[in-house]
Amino acid sequence: MKRLATLVLIVLCGLMLSGCSVVAKAAFGIEEIKFFDPQRVVSFYEECRCEMEYTCVVATAAQVDSLIRLDLDSNMMQHRAQPVQVLYFDRDSLVFYHINCYTQSGFLSYDWNNYGSFDHFPPSPTVVGDPCGSMALSRYRSLLPALQSDTRYTVVILWSNLLRKVSREAVQTVAANIKGRPDCTLILVNTDIWWAQYMNPTSLQ
Repeated sequence: MKRLATLVLIVLCGLMLSGCSVVAKAAFGIEEIKFFDPQRVVSFYEECRCEMEYTCVVATAAQVDSLIRLDLDSNMMQHRAQPVQVLYFDRDSLVFYHINCYTQSGFLSYDWNNYGSFDHFPPSPTVVGDPCGSMALSRYRSLLPALQSDTRYTVVILWSNLLRKVSREAVQTVAANIKGRPDCTLILVNTDIWWAQYMNPTSLQ
């Protein structure tokens, strides 16, 4: 647990200062999450309703812990601890993986398509780096049973109010990429409960 806590604190420090291309806390909508606020989650989903149909899931802290620990490769753990992640699965196989750290920051926005990845379907690889093959949909589903899909492609976005604006831009980018595709299922997974345990000082005692 200490190793994971250290990893998360490193990620948090980077986000709050200048890491991961975050230039200004206010500009990019970085929020402190000291407790889980279900209304903030509901309002986010209402904002996304106009984009396309989706399934919404709220992950428990234990589930997110388990997702990060799918394997103990330190680089992959750091990737899986990021607040916003986009994963495309073809059946069970991960075919595309993108995280907030590898987007391009512009004036008051993030460009999720800075590599031109979303010009195609499925998106062309950018930062897919899973040497252990642990990020299969079946592995994710074993930890998050709500990730159910009966289509060929399953697109999962892990998001948090920690980076609400960045999360919203990720949903918009993905929605445009899979628009009109009946072979895709979109699932939005909120991880605020997990982030709250690290941002609330009493939870670290």
